[in-house]
Amino acid sequence: MNRNQIERLIPHRTPFLWIDQIAELEPGSRCVAIKYVDPSEPFFAGHFPGQPVLPGVFLIEAVAQTSGVMMGGGVTRSDKIPKLAAVNRFKFLKVVEPGSELRIETRKLTEAGAMACVEGIVRVGDEIVAKGELTVVSVEDRNAEPEP
Repeated sequence: MNRNQIERLIPHRTPFLWIDQIAELEPGSRCVAIKYVDPSEPFFAGHFPGQPVLPGVFLIEAVAQTSGVMMGGGVTRSDKIPKLAAVNRFKFLKVVEPGSELRIETRKLTEAGAMACVEGIVRVGDEIVAKGELTVVSVEDRNAEPEP
């Protein structure tokens, strides 16, 4: 699944779309996304000058967006969109440098009504750089077009 297809499932757009492609998808249960960390991103100039590091919040956002694709699961956006409700026990284990390729893996752990707990693991190559759990909640998409 490419970027255009991802944009049909989640509302995020450049510069805040944090997944470039979907490598694997089991709708509603598991998803693997890829993100290239572009060295020309403007925040690298200040985080940290001379030793640029990807801010950890972007890793959380990449997991949240991958979860959104996983929970959406189809090929078109529904009238509901998953939103981040909580960040649970998220750990940053290694520094992510510009030019890295992230592999973002999500798996639904539990679901209760509109809420789901999702495990996320972010890798660069074979190394886990971040992992944790997120809670996402499906809410009505106020921008969804009504059915014909």
